[in-house]
Amino acid sequence: MGLATLSKSRTLSRSIQIEGTGVHSNTPCSVLLKPVVSDTGLRFIHPASSTVIPVDISCLKSTSYATTLSKNGIEVQTVEHLLSALVGLSIFNLDLVLESHATIQELPILDGSSKEWVAAILDAGISNLELPQKTIKINERIHVIQGDKSISIEPASGLIIDYTIQFHQSPIGTQRQRLVLSPESYLSEIGSARTFCLESEINAMKKLGLAKGGSLDNAIVFAAHGPLNDSLRYVDEPVRHKILDLVGDLALLGCPLEGKIVAQGAGHQLHTELCRNIMQEAHKWELTTLAS
Repeated sequence: MGLATLSKSRTLSRSIQIEGTGVHSNTPCSVLLKPVVSDTGLRFIHPASSTVIPVDISCLKSTSYATTLSKNGIEVQTVEHLLSALVGLSIFNLDLVLESHATIQELPILDGSSKEWVAAILDAGISNLELPQKTIKINERIHVIQGDKSISIEPASGLIIDYTIQFHQSPIGTQRQRLVLSPESYLSEIGSARTFCLESEINAMKKLGLAKGGSLDNAIVFAAHGPLNDSLRYVDEPVRHKILDLVGDLALLGCPLEGKIVAQGAGHQLHTELCRNIMQEAHKWELTTLAS
């Protein structure tokens, strides 16, 4: 696979351009993934306005049906699948260049997972920077509770994710998945899991001006009897996609995370609230470097 060692900061070996259509806007969109030579982090760049949007919790604008970042009036929407691929492959230094002049842009939905992002990244190659990779090591439990939904992180070695979802009135039912995140486990267990929705939710999304580009080619749609798609990639694909989204939202921390995350019925809002709480409760973690 040619994955570099994880003790060093990583970037791409060469630039790649990804084109597609936005799932909510149904408009053509593209982004250029451009290597960097220093520890500048992940950042979206809008050359037309000279705006730089760091992938940081301070730039979070919305978590409604997707994660949106914003700065100086420039918005980039549906960033989670690209960011998930980058975090999953432990890449935390890259320029993400938005080539359109539009002030509100969406990233390509591709097949609704991170599979095509991952394939393009691996084709371009991953290179080490001559800098140690810093990581946030959790020393005390941090949690977020919202009704019957919750997410927490506690001390552990590596990054362990234990995620449960419950859709009692649909064929999805209750699903639980637990894994130790690594580039290898991300590639085999998470990166190909597609986004999903209930057929009964589609009209409500359309009324909000969303999902204009949604189809069975980029999402799993569950009807009362089961998925409308021909097949699932995993029997528990929905919970795996929730983990994919979580991994992407963790990019807002700016570096890898060490601890055990337990999520119950969470989503983008709780994922990002956990990131915000981690940043606010700095006395509960330390910044270290990954072992070689």
